[in-house]
Amino acid sequence: MTSAPLAASLDPNSLAPEATDPEVGSVMRREVVFCLPSTPADAIAKLLADNILSEIVVLVDRRPVGYVAKEDIIDRLIAGDIVVSGSDFAVRPPSTNVQARNVLRASPLLVDEHQRLSEVVSLMAQHQRRLAIVTHEDDTVVGMVTPRELGDFALARRTAVHA
Repeated sequence: MTSAPLAASLDPNSLAPEATDPEVGSVMRREVVFCLPSTPADAIAKLLADNILSEIVVLVDRRPVGYVAKEDIIDRLIAGDIVVSGSDFAVRPPSTNVQARNVLRASPLLVDEHQRLSEVVSLMAQHQRRLAIVTHEDDTVVGMVTPRELGDFALARRTAVHA
């Protein structure tokens, strides 16, 4: 007989997931809003606004290399480094030389698709982040979690309980 407690000997990966704390992969948004290091800051501002995000992941070859926070875009806008004009970024040239690489922050919040949702929420709160990038075991980005997905999950659970 071992001296280790029974709870320590159970493999959490072999247990059935709880409906109240699913794997984050089942809650995430599969459409990842991202930019490239060369994306102009005015286009980033539009992506952030259109998708109601406070930060956006920067990808190179489908791998996260950092993120851009809306505060950095706003600071550059206030400083006059960015001019936002018009609404169709696809057909007009950028009106700024500031690119994602110029405001890039290191270390986006990366989580594994098999992590429990409660753990991801705790990490987001601990790091004061509103975006978690969900990755596969090979570090390929497969989704994202924002307050929107968390709210949708909470609403669906509440509706299921009251049904």
